[in-house]
Amino acid sequence: QRAHRKKHKNVCKERAAELKDEKLYSQGHERAEGSFCPLCVLAIPFPLEQHATFRACCSKLVCNGCSLAAHKGGLGESCPFCRSPLPKNREETLAMAQKRVAAKDPEAICQRGTHAKFNDDDVPRATELLTEAA
Repeated sequence: QRAHRKKHKNVCKERAAELKDEKLYSQGHERAEGSFCPLCVLAIPFPLEQHATFRACCSKLVCNGCSLAAHKGGLGESCPFCRSPLPKNREETLAMAQKRVAAKDPEAICQRGTHAKFNDDDVPRATELLTEAA
């Protein structure tokens, strides 16, 4: 057995390192559910804001690839997920988002709370919305 060990020592060390890596990488560090595109089901690369668009009509984060494919596929100015027409201005966007908030959609409530915190500088309202979304 000692003679045999000399032949396989390096192979055994490499395999031990692979097993250690497998154990290290399987410790439960997973991406959040919302960071996957609902259409292609692929992980959206970080930063999410640069690689995906939040759709106020359905409260979904759709990757730029699916948006481009839908546009080239003939959907034009429609949401690739729910097929509703895209809003033409800020008021329409806010109306769509408010409709989803009224329907108690947690994603829409969270998005609205984040918007209130950073854009409207309304921290009490943001806290109320983010607590409701949780």
